[in-house]
Order: sequence, then C-alpha cells, then structure tokens
Amino acid sequence: MPRCCGASLVSVVDGDGSPQSLGLQIQDGNPRNKTALAPGHSLMDWIRLGNSGADLTGVGGVPRIVTLSELASHNKKNDAWIAIRGIVFNVTQYMDFHPGGIDELMRGVGKDATKLFESVHAWVNYQSILQKCVVGRLSRGSVSGTTPSPTENTTVSNTADCSSATLNQITSCTTDCAGQENVPDGDLSSIKMDWKQTIQLITFFFKQQTCKSPGLCYELTKQTDSKLIFKLIFENDTTTHILDLIGKIKWPPTCIRNFETMQVDFTFLKQEKMPWINYGIQMIMRETSTARLFREYEVVANILLSNLVHLLVLRAKDFLQIITPGRHVIVKLNDIDMLLGKDLSRSYTPVPPCLHPDYMPPNYTSNCQCLIIKKYPNGAISPSITTLQVGQTLLLSGVVGTFAIEKYDRYSVIHMVAAGTGLTPMLGIIQRSLSKRSVKTINLLHFNKNEQNMFYEDQLEKVSGKKLKVTHILSQPRDTWTGIRGVVSYELLEELVGKCKPDECVFTCGPLPFMRATRM
Repeated sequence: MPRCCGASLVSVVDGDGSPQSLGLQIQDGNPRNKTALAPGHSLMDWIRLGNSGADLTGVGGVPRIVTLSELASHNKKNDAWIAIRGIVFNVTQYMDFHPGGIDELMRGVGKDATKLFESVHAWVNYQSILQKCVVGRLSRGSVSGTTPSPTENTTVSNTADCSSATLNQITSCTTDCAGQENVPDGDLSSIKMDWKQTIQLITFFFKQQTCKSPGLCYELTKQTDSKLIFKLIFENDTTTHILDLIGKIKWPPTCIRNFETMQVDFTFLKQEKMPWINYGIQMIMRETSTARLFREYEVVANILLSNLVHLLVLRAKDFLQIITPGRHVIVKLNDIDMLLGKDLSRSYTPVPPCLHPDYMPPNYTSNCQCLIIKKYPNGAISPSITTLQVGQTLLLSGVVGTFAIEKYDRYSVIHMVAAGTGLTPMLGIIQRSLSKRSVKTINLLHFNKNEQNMFYEDQLEKVSGKKLKVTHILSQPRDTWTGIRGVVSYELLEELVGKCKPDECVFTCGPLPFMRATRM
C-alpha cells in the first residue's frame, strides 16, 4: 500500500482543528508513492469536513461492538469499514481523500487490516486522521453489535453476569443485556469526562454539572499500559468508559476528589515524556446490574492503633475504587480453612488513609483501601483479619450501601456522636466536611470505655481547631483522666450538642444500645 500522508507529533497540546493542532505534518509536492487528489480533497479539506458536524461514522456517532462478520459486510466503496488495532473505522467518505488512492485503501476494507497497515506505514497517525470515523470496537466473538429489539427472538445474557465479566465479556454483555434496553437517561448522563496534559502527565477528569448523582462511586481498571476502564456507579446504574490510549501510562495514578466542585481527577505519568495529539479512542456503555464482584487485595500494612483496633492498608492489582463517605464494602478471607470451611463475611466502612499528611500510613498508594477493624476475641472473622501479615490477601467487594452524604450538604453545622469503632464512618465525612466552605462547624463526640480503647485521638487533635471540635468521653477512665466521664445520656447530649437548629444535623454510629440511647 503506498504511503499515506504522514503524521508526526508536534508540541501543540490544545488545537483549533488545524493540521498542526491534530499533530499532522502536511507534505508538499507529489512524492512518487502518492496519488494526485482531486480539488477539494486535500488534508485541510478533510479536516474541515470532520469539523463540520457531518456524521462520518455512519452510525450516529454512538460506538458499538462490531463482529468480524458484520465488518466483512461493509466491503464496498460506498460502504467501507476497516479495522486497525481493534478499532473499526468507517472510511467511506475518506476514500477520495486517501493519498494512496482508492484501490489501495480498498485492500483493507471489510477486514482486520492491522497487519497490512503496520507492514506498509505503521508510522502514520491514523487515530488523528480517522478520529471522527470511529464505528466502535472489533469483537472476534459472535455477539452482534446492535441491540436487539424487544420483538426479536434473541437469547440475551443474564444481567448479573455483566459485572463479573472480563473486558471482552463486558463489551458483549452490555450490548445484549436485557436490563440495558430500558435504562433511562438518568443522572449519570450529566457527568462528562475530559482530559488535559503536560509533557510528563495526562489527567482524565469527571465532573458533574449538578449534584444529580449523590453517592457516586468510581472504579478504575488497568487492562494494559494503554487501555483503561472507568466505571461510574450510581445505585444499580453503571456507566463504563473504555479508553484505548495512543500512548502508555504508569500505574497507579494520583487521584484527587474535589468535594466542592464534585470533580474527580486521575493523573498518570506518561511512560514517554512527549505531548499526545489526543488521548486515543473512547467507548461509553451503560448497564444495570446488582451482581456483587469480589477482588483480591494484598495487605501492605497492618498497624495497631489501640489495644484491639487495627488499621489495615490493602492494595489491589491494577484496580482502584473511590468510595463515597458512608458507604461500605464486604470483606471475606481468602483462606476458608481458617474459618473451618465456612464462607463468612463482614461489612466494613473504608476510611481515608489519614486526615493529616503527617499520619500517612506506610506503603499507601491510590489503589489501596484502608479499613479500621476492631478485634473481638470471640468474633467469627475479626481475629483472623486483624492477624493478617503483609503479603497475605483477602477479598473485598465493590461498594455497598445507599447512604448519600450529598443529601446533607444543606447543613452548615454537623454533630457526630460515635462509640468505639463507630468513629470509622465519621472519618470520611470529617475529611469531606473540612474541605467544604459551606460547613462552618463539626462537633465530634467520641465515646470509649477507657484510654486503652481510644484510637485516632492524636490525628483528630492535629486537624481540630476553629472548624472541628473533638470531645472524648470515657466511661471507665483512669484516675488521671481529666476529660469528661460518663456514658451517652439525654443530659450529656443536651449539654454537648444542644437542641438542633434548622441548619444543623446529627450523625450517630455505635452498638445498638448506644444508638437507642442517642434517640432518647
């Protein structure tokens, strides 16, 4: 195949649609391996056509799954699809713009032309030239790329299988799930992905236009160094963004969640320090699923916080979750023999790695989850979890629960009443509230039996001040204790919390008797 118009990187990050901003290098003259193009069919004309709003995909601009048989049916000059490196492009309107001529381009039409392309001109930046022509992803399975109508006699996959699938199964399953056909245009549609870069870094960020998705959680999976899968999870509705990048990144990313703007940034180091003309190809899919998927996490730190309370830092391989404050995960042990053959599980609330940077736990990275777990000597699972050593593993589920902290954003004063490890769900709320300008006061009451049961007090003291007030109450302290003594009671709560005003709310967490007492 004769050489097409070359494409080389230039040091332009943001462009206006010109050849230079697309990273294209226009070649003047008429090299012997190029075909003379008719007037109005230059590279500049092709770029103008792409920027005109015309649908060059032929499928309405909605990415889809394309099977080999479907690809083969689009093998004519006036209906031409071509697959390169797993992505299918509609090159019908590009025919007359191809510098190598129509006949040469037709050699790859209707088939996977990756080998042909790479053997002739692998240096050409086809992603930029054909970025407006993407039909979707090539699937070598037998699943059709179109969603069957309800009247078609089609066997569909079980919705529950979707969330436990691999990448290839996900793309097939989300196409054919019965539950997906009736997914409404819900709140996740307001969340947009964008990107920015420097020479060394590339950032993908998601931002809600309004708070239409309270309790939104994120999952990110690295398939390869150039393929990422983002999942935005809201209740049982999931939007999946699959990115085929034009360059390679380093794992894990730096994750920043801005609680004011509701923007979440994922920033990666590039393996090669150079600007990207674009980030690559994106596919977006919707699915509904209630299936629960467990992943293996490795213990990278087990820190004793107090007499019986441990902080576990757990890391997944090529996977991370951002869980909204107040939600929880389900924990299972990998070694079922430790549980005498019983498959037991418990729910725990992930906590921030720290509230103050001086207390960042060892070995923590963005793809870690932190759990605070109290060891109950006669407990079914906590004695085994709290004795796990670095390098051992356990299983964590995805996010569970329906609590949505955003529903309480109208309150400027937050009271928290916690007993023992009932503090753990409060920590994420404290971290979030400290960063929000609308929250003026955080009043935390932490009840414990004695000094040996206290934990996190040094770190809470470090971040307390004008906005955060922390009060420790012990029921059986030593004689040297100078703080408040007692148990939760109406009189004590009236003294330390008072009567709530319209701009105040109260969060409580602890054992059942404690919870009953707080409602008196």
